[in-house]
Amino acid sequence: MLKADRTQMKEINKNILRQVLKENRKATKPELASLTELSVVTVNALISEMVTSGEVIEGDEVPSNGGRPSKQYIYNGNYRKAIIIYGYADNNRNLFHMLIINSFGECLERKKEYYANVVTDSFDKWIEIVFKTYENISEIVFGLPGEEENGVIYVHDYPDIVGDKFLSYYKEKYRVPVFYENDINAAVCGFYTRQNIKTVQTVVGLYYPRVHGPGAGVIIKGDIYKGCKNFAGEVGMLPSSPSWNEVNYSNPEEVVLMLSQIVVVYSCVLAPELIVFYGDFLTEDILKELVMRVRELLKGNFLPNIQFEKNIEKDFEYGMVHIALSRLDKNGGVKEWY
Repeated sequence: MLKADRTQMKEINKNILRQVLKENRKATKPELASLTELSVVTVNALISEMVTSGEVIEGDEVPSNGGRPSKQYIYNGNYRKAIIIYGYADNNRNLFHMLIINSFGECLERKKEYYANVVTDSFDKWIEIVFKTYENISEIVFGLPGEEENGVIYVHDYPDIVGDKFLSYYKEKYRVPVFYENDINAAVCGFYTRQNIKTVQTVVGLYYPRVHGPGAGVIIKGDIYKGCKNFAGEVGMLPSSPSWNEVNYSNPEEVVLMLSQIVVVYSCVLAPELIVFYGDFLTEDILKELVMRVRELLKGNFLPNIQFEKNIEKDFEYGMVHIALSRLDKNGGVKEWY
C-alpha cells in the first residue's frame, strides 16, 4: 500500500478537522487537538489556513482549566452551499422542488413548481437566480427518476433529457460539479438515515407513482446498491401479472397480487430485513393482506418487515440533503460563476 504524500496527508487531516468542527460547530484549538487526535502544531497550521479562506471564523476567547484563555473557532456553515432539485409525480403531475442548503444542511431557501414537461434548460430560471443571489454555490444535485452512468442519462420518465446533454449543460454553464441521483435511491437513503436503523443490514424501497413505472432502491450496510450501469432497481421491467400499468389501483386484491410478487422476488434474492413501499393508493387493509399473502407464498420461511408510506416527499428530500452534504464534504473547493 502506497503511503500518502504530504499534500494528501494534509487534505486528510483537514477533512478530519473539518468534520469535527462541523459536528461541534465551535471549539478551541486544544479541544480540536484532543477530538481529532492531531498534534497541536497540525491543528494550528490547518486552522490558520481555514480562517484565511473563510471556512472558519475566529470567535471569542473562553476560559480554560486554570490556564490562559483560549480562542474559539467557529465553522462557517455558509462557506459552501448546494442547490438541490428533485421531482416526483403528484396527482399525476410533475412537481419539482428546489432547495438551497448550507454545509450544516440548513435550508436557506426553497421553491416548488409543477412542470408539464422537462427539457435540458428547464431549471435555468431557478439556478441563474440562485447564483446571482448566493455566494459559494459549490454543487448542483438533481434527484430524478431513471438511471445515469458517467454523465449519460439512459433510462428516464422524461425522454427529452435522455442522453449526455442534460448534466453537461449545467456543469459547463455554472462550472460546478453536477450530480444525479435516482428518486427512489434518494428516498430509501432518506428513510434509512432518518430512522437511524444502523442495526439493519438491508433495506429495500419501492415507489409506485402510477403515472410512471415503479422503481426500487436498495441500501446494504448503509450504502446505496446501484449494480452494473446503475441499473439496479428498474423493477418496472420485471414480468408480473398484473403489471404496474395494467393493475386497477382502486382494487385492493389486484394491488396485493402485484405487490406480493415483488416482495417475494426481493425476499428470495436479498432477504432484506425491511421493505418500504411508497404510493398514494396504499392503505392499512392492503398492508395486512399483503403480509398474509407473502407469508403464504414463502411458506412461513421468511417475512420481511413491510411498511407503507403514502408520500415520498419527506424521505426523498431527507435523502437528497444527506447525499448533497456527503458530496460537499468530498468537494474541497468553492467555485465561482460569472
